[in-house]
Amino acid sequence: MTGAGDLREVVNFQFYEEIDDGYGNVYGDWVTVFSAHARIQILRGTETVMAGRLAGKQTVALTIRWQTEVATMHSGFRAVNARSGEVYNVKSVEPDERRAFVNILVESGVAT
Repeated sequence: MTGAGDLREVVNFQFYEEIDDGYGNVYGDWVTVFSAHARIQILRGTETVMAGRLAGKQTVALTIRWQTEVATMHSGFRAVNARSGEVYNVKSVEPDERRAFVNILVESGVAT
């Protein structure tokens, strides 16, 4: 069971927003939608060799308290640890049965 004392990290949840300048040019940037205190739990890691280089990625579970913004989250979001700057790609969002906490499965070490 997760309690308030376990939520030690601050994580920013971001979405890539594309902007059309009206002249046919599109540019974008990651925009923070909301921030939350989170528990970060590393589940497993893998390493693969691609193009002669070793590439590692980790599957991580983030646990946060339920917020209304969570209902808008999908796999197009990313999570950024506010302290370390580590970037995670969101894979799935799973609220618990009482909507008290949300488990977010993310992956680090992959291109965003």
